[in-house]
Amino acid sequence: MKRNAMVDPNAEAGTEPETGLLRETAHLYARAARLLDPVRLQIWEAMGVTFPQLRILFRVRAHPGIDVRGLATQLAISPSATSQQVDKLVARGFLVRNEDRDDRRHVRLDLTDLGRQAAGEISRATRTHVEGVLSLLDRDELATLRDLLDRIVAGAAGAEPGREPAPAGDAG
Repeated sequence: MKRNAMVDPNAEAGTEPETGLLRETAHLYARAARLLDPVRLQIWEAMGVTFPQLRILFRVRAHPGIDVRGLATQLAISPSATSQQVDKLVARGFLVRNEDRDDRRHVRLDLTDLGRQAAGEISRATRTHVEGVLSLLDRDELATLRDLLDRIVAGAAGAEPGREPAPAGDAG
């Protein structure tokens, strides 16, 4: 299932990667990533969860027991904004605050059963949708795509291909 890539006529011969090919590939990659948006949005809306709240749910799932300050640092948002969103998730039953046994001044965040169920449902729906789309490829194409995506993910995470990078806690 190979297709001819557009080649930038203004790119220098012998330049790797060619600017046109790189741009076209980046464009297709972004379009492919956006294929998940309708599935995710439908679930988020049904649950009444906003994107910032979703980020928090997945980050807490990846780092059980994280505190608000650590969560804010990882999400690159203020502790105040993080706390406001956490308050909403606690009120809705998605998160629970627990006192740290060693230091009562620290409060740890964990998913409730409802929070685990919500994060799991979003992950399952996303995975099912992606598997449906990828079923268009044959076994060799899937293996090639897997290897390429492994290199992309590893490169973006600063890891070696084939090694699982630290969980990002993203929505998917």
